[in-house]
Amino acid sequence: MKLKKLRLLRKMSTTELSRISGVHQTTISALENNKHASPGIDTVERLARALRVSPLYFFEDRVRTPFDLVNDLPSEISDFLLREESLPYLMLSKKAFENGISSMTIEQLLRVLQETYSTGKTRGDENAKERKRKDKGTI
Repeated sequence: MKLKKLRLLRKMSTTELSRISGVHQTTISALENNKHASPGIDTVERLARALRVSPLYFFEDRVRTPFDLVNDLPSEISDFLLREESLPYLMLSKKAFENGISSMTIEQLLRVLQETYSTGKTRGDENAKERKRKDKGTI
């Protein structure tokens, strides 16, 4: 069941997973339908690599990935998590968490950055203009 769920979340057909992993399509189908009791470690490793998870994901019931939570997330979040290009953002989030930076601090930083980019101005630009105005008035 975990294999099929993860394959579907990755939006892969059994044919595509077979091509990427090198595991025969009938084996994948048998595993997904519980008709193949114990695949070899090589098979598990190939499937895990193709689906970009640890092989432990398939062996341990308690091993979970964010993909197990995807169905409970808003679609825009699950879509983001499943995109490869989201990895740098997830790594930054992890780094911020490890360094004790709160989500509120990150939200404030994002607001400042959005304001800066939307107006095309920085506070430094505004301060420089103010200094020029004062300099002109005193000369």
